[in-house]
Amino acid sequence: MEVHHIIPKSKGGKDTVKNLVTLCGSCHKKVHKGKMKINEGADGFKDRTAQRTMQGKAYMYAELGKTAQVKKVFGYQTSEFMKSLNLQKEHDTDALCMATLLKKQIIPYDRNNFYMISFRAKQTRRIYHDLPQKGRGRVKYQVNEQSGGFKKGDIVLVKDKWIKQISSIYSSGSLAFRRIRGEPSGCTPKKCKLKKKSCSVLWQKAFL
Repeated sequence: MEVHHIIPKSKGGKDTVKNLVTLCGSCHKKVHKGKMKINEGADGFKDRTAQRTMQGKAYMYAELGKTAQVKKVFGYQTSEFMKSLNLQKEHDTDALCMATLLKKQIIPYDRNNFYMISFRAKQTRRIYHDLPQKGRGRVKYQVNEQSGGFKKGDIVLVKDKWIKQISSIYSSGSLAFRRIRGEPSGCTPKKCKLKKKSCSVLWQKAFL
């Protein structure tokens, strides 16, 4: 299969879905010889998001390539490999299969060897709430930038039991955390101890 520009790039044609069409080699030759005519491509397709996604992927591969060798595998390949190992479809089994697919390494699956990596911004770019409040005008979106010496993104030990990351700070001054069943979603600064300052990337053991 070959990609054809309906309006040639030499005449100002763009790399958009509406200006591109996929043809077999035989049909592609007929188009260039004038034996076949194509008037327009896909219509009503909003390709801006798709284009930006592809640009983002290309940028990511290029940046990663500066640090290490980058190899790409496809979903159907990891799916087949996963089935051959009798593993259930999970995020960590996906990662294991992607890492070992090309060399066909057989590494025993152990959930205790996996980490969950999450990203949380230290601050928000949003300055004000969308709508003004009566008698107050425009209200700041983030009232408290810190509370009790703690800031958004800090890793804290809550009540000498839970390790949590501060996701936001309430107007009352209480610290807010990601909601997890059986764990506190908020706490006062007095009951927290600082473990690490302003952490954007959080590594956590993945448990069953």
